[in-house]
Amino acid sequence: MKKVVKFTIIFLILIFIILIIQRIIAYKIMPKTSVDDFATIKDLIEFDGHQYIDMKNSTDSNCKKDIYLKFSKPTINEDGTTNKNLYEILISHVAAKLKNQKFRLLDEEKDLVIVVNSKEDGTASYTINNEKDYWESIYSKYQIENIEDDKISNLTVVSQILSNIINNNWIYNKVNLGTKESSIDNYEIYFDEGYKVRKIGSEIYNIIFTKNYKSQVIENIITSTKMETIESILGKPTFKNDDYNIIGYKSNDIYIFFNENEISVYPIEKYNEEDSKKFGTIVSELNKTGDIETFLNKLTDLYPNYELYYRNNNYTNIIYPLKGFEVTLGVSYNNGITIYSNSVVV
Repeated sequence: MKKVVKFTIIFLILIFIILIIQRIIAYKIMPKTSVDDFATIKDLIEFDGHQYIDMKNSTDSNCKKDIYLKFSKPTINEDGTTNKNLYEILISHVAAKLKNQKFRLLDEEKDLVIVVNSKEDGTASYTINNEKDYWESIYSKYQIENIEDDKISNLTVVSQILSNIINNNWIYNKVNLGTKESSIDNYEIYFDEGYKVRKIGSEIYNIIFTKNYKSQVIENIITSTKMETIESILGKPTFKNDDYNIIGYKSNDIYIFFNENEISVYPIEKYNEEDSKKFGTIVSELNKTGDIETFLNKLTDLYPNYELYYRNNNYTNIIYPLKGFEVTLGVSYNNGITIYSNSVVV
């Protein structure tokens, strides 16, 4: 009888252990369709592919919990693409688990502090390192830091008018351009002199030498010089557009583009470290405060020579071709600051 009882107890224990193992296996392999399918925050974070470290009461009095982890990928990759979707998936999952709570996700290795404000319905708003527009900010920073230097060509300017313009820092009122005969498409036409000029604010933005200009512009090159001859003189072009039959070069002072019977010249904006720092400051202020009006006032005070300034309801577009950037606010695509090379003027 004792043996029967002992056997029965052992059998029941084995059945119990088997049931526990089955439940564990079922939990691990069954498809997860909701955050409620996860027993802990650790399970949720690891399911999303990240490394869970710890969860503690927050050291920030405004938050309830601090969740320490290591994200599986950086916020921005070497090619400039961001991992915004990967981060937002985890943020939304944890927020749905911790409904109606304010908490922080901390990746100390990547120096990231993500403050998440979860609502009762499981949706959430968040900031990363105190920035609401963190993703736009890091992308703009990436663009600025990764602008590739264009090949510099040795160009000898022969044209007297172009030399005067360069020597006077492209200031319109400091150069005697001759007799203006008309204006077409934002260009002043100097027909007899053989060029047309466009200015933005107080500066000359572009001078185009036409077929009426018979003198050399660059040493041994006039407006009618063939493309193959230009390339044999100046070497391989820095810029080339076969669709429009345009080639271009960059020197220390100018961008110059050649096509049939015309030579187009643009200034190279000199880097001003002090202005650049001021620009960075007002952009950072915009990211933190969202005060567009103050940002635009400070921007136009710093850089008054814009080509276009358009505002309509909540939409704003301001373009600085000479500086190489534009600001677009109030749209869902390309919203923010776009940095580009001045070669786009082609």
